[in-house]
Amino acid sequence: MNHRRDASDADLGAGILGLGITLGILLILLVAFAIVVSVVFVVQTFVKYPKSRKTLWIALAVCIASCIGAGLLYKLTASSGSFALVGVGIAVLLITCLAVDLKNRDTLTRENVNIVDAVLHSPWWGSEDKPRTETENDQVAA
Repeated sequence: MNHRRDASDADLGAGILGLGITLGILLILLVAFAIVVSVVFVVQTFVKYPKSRKTLWIALAVCIASCIGAGLLYKLTASSGSFALVGVGIAVLLITCLAVDLKNRDTLTRENVNIVDAVLHSPWWGSEDKPRTETENDQVAA
């Protein structure tokens, strides 16, 4: 006799439950990682740019005030929509830190070059990117 085992409802339910638990743990780890990276970014921004601390402190105060306001609003109205204020406060803080970081980076700034030296030492009529012709190469070799 050939017995085939069909997937029962209990086996299917256990598989779905196991998949849900795995995805839930993965989501919790992802959220924890995002929180740690955000906190490290905010602290690094405060430490790296002391001249912009006033702006950063204002953004931090807005974040804390929105969190307190969300808690008070939840106590008064008992609606879970009040926690959107927490997201707004955190977004304000992270956007402010990003703006301060981008403003103070030296990635895209040009070197301090004397304008007279830059004009005198650059070719005026030809481009340095053009390949040399054979006659110019022969003249340079001779």
